[in-house]
Amino acid sequence: MKEADTTRQFSIESEQTAGSDKFFNSFNAIGGKSGNWIYYAYFDQRNGDGWRDNAAFNYQAYYSNLTYQFNQKGSLSFQFSRMNYRQQIAGGLTDEQFNQDSRQSTRFRNYFRPIINIPALIFNYDLSKSTKLQISAHSLFGERSSVQFIAAPNVADTINLTLNSYNPRQVDRDYYNGFTTEARILQQYRIGNLTSILSGGIRYFTELTKRRQKGQGTAGTDFDLSLNGAYGIDLRLHTDNYAIFAENIFQLSSRFSITPGFRYEIIKTSLKGVINNASVPVNYTGDRNFPLFGTGLQYQVSNETQLYGNISQAYRPYIYANVTPADRLDVIDPNLKDSKGYDIDLGYRGHLSPFFRFDVNGFYLYYGNRVGLLTQTGSDGLAHLFTTNIGNAVAKGVEAYAELSLKNLLFKNTQMVDMKVFNSLSYTHARYTSGMLNQSGSNKSLAGNRVEGTPDWINRTGVSFLNKHISTTLQLSYVSKSYSDAGNTIQNAIGSVGIVPAYSVLDWAFTWSFLKNYHITANVNNIADAKYFTRRINMYPGPGILPAEGRTFNVGLGIKL
Repeated sequence: MKEADTTRQFSIESEQTAGSDKFFNSFNAIGGKSGNWIYYAYFDQRNGDGWRDNAAFNYQAYYSNLTYQFNQKGSLSFQFSRMNYRQQIAGGLTDEQFNQDSRQSTRFRNYFRPIINIPALIFNYDLSKSTKLQISAHSLFGERSSVQFIAAPNVADTINLTLNSYNPRQVDRDYYNGFTTEARILQQYRIGNLTSILSGGIRYFTELTKRRQKGQGTAGTDFDLSLNGAYGIDLRLHTDNYAIFAENIFQLSSRFSITPGFRYEIIKTSLKGVINNASVPVNYTGDRNFPLFGTGLQYQVSNETQLYGNISQAYRPYIYANVTPADRLDVIDPNLKDSKGYDIDLGYRGHLSPFFRFDVNGFYLYYGNRVGLLTQTGSDGLAHLFTTNIGNAVAKGVEAYAELSLKNLLFKNTQMVDMKVFNSLSYTHARYTSGMLNQSGSNKSLAGNRVEGTPDWINRTGVSFLNKHISTTLQLSYVSKSYSDAGNTIQNAIGSVGIVPAYSVLDWAFTWSFLKNYHITANVNNIADAKYFTRRINMYPGPGILPAEGRTFNVGLGIKL
């Protein structure tokens, strides 16, 4: 979230952007400081037809922040943010459909609309020069609604001759109501001539979700949430979460620091209601209590470079979405377990000269009881995704970033012009170390299979040109192939699982600043009009392949006064 320009009583910012497929975005903001009051607010309106057929959207976002500064020590802020949009869902494609025409859509009656509101209060106070306190509280209320004809993409959404109309659509609605409050304190203290920092806090969170799904909707074609009968799923999902946490930066020397930390979590969950395929009403409660520990290290090799390392525990409880299928194509394991693990990384970063910046990091991540999706063949002969603990996985690899400024080589007589060459490289060897998959009645080991959704290589390289008024960047991105399921399925009939092929994308961005307060922007994404996709999915907004956008562009005019 942006903050106001406190050097002025009133400022205004406006960005108007138009682009391909009838895209238009209008961002407008005001802010400033008057006496003890600081204010900032924006409104963003975005709409377009979308790159694919049947992918139109209309989006609005609002944000406001009003702060009262009591004195130099304390302040109280009220913030409010809201997001809502309605999008037509183009649906997924089979491999054959994608190869024929990646812009086509097999659905035109599917819609999705979320509405989220978040009011917040934030209190900051300096108890002393070395002690700072922050207390924050926010609530969240809103909903998420959809109406869809849900079926495999090779099933046409056409007139049902028996009904003499389109088939009824499925209506799903979630209602959210949550509250969070957190208190943090930061204390600086000295050990000898060195300053160390202790920080800690407590947190309370409670949330209620009313989940209503699989309602039989109308046979219409517009965004209509009307029902013909009861919901097939009607649940009340409630969570209470208490946590205490602390970390301390021990400055052991002028060059070396160690930062241990811990967090203790208490999570209470309950789920009540009915699911249409359950023999008895759902009535589940669960309590989780566990500590998490971690430590960070940093050594200042020189004034411009640091060695750093971290090790930390991780915990991920399975969530409601894992155990309440959103559509008729998912199957859930009734014995699902929480996931646990840890990660370790070691790196070297900084500047070797004024013209060369870098960050090289090696990592190792263990993911136990990973929750994921396995492919199974149902009694209908179609492939279904089975949500379960698919096994243990390890990801290890290297991430590296380097940026070279050519100013001193190409533009020796001026400080106003620069050209930078950069490259960001990631290699991730993510494989299952254990686990079993049931395929056609026989067990298959997952050991050695690739972790789904994790390509081995990601590389982004580019060049930027900058002077006093112009900034322009050309970037080439490459992502190697990956798999969409733990079984490393090559392909299935409906496109929901299989290989995600490697792809390369070329993008260009341009900004020209003029008359001090104005600027013009231009962007062309996917210049070469590459045909690719990044996801196969078996839920919203699929199932099937979700094609990435082809060549698109936008131009904009901005002002800041």
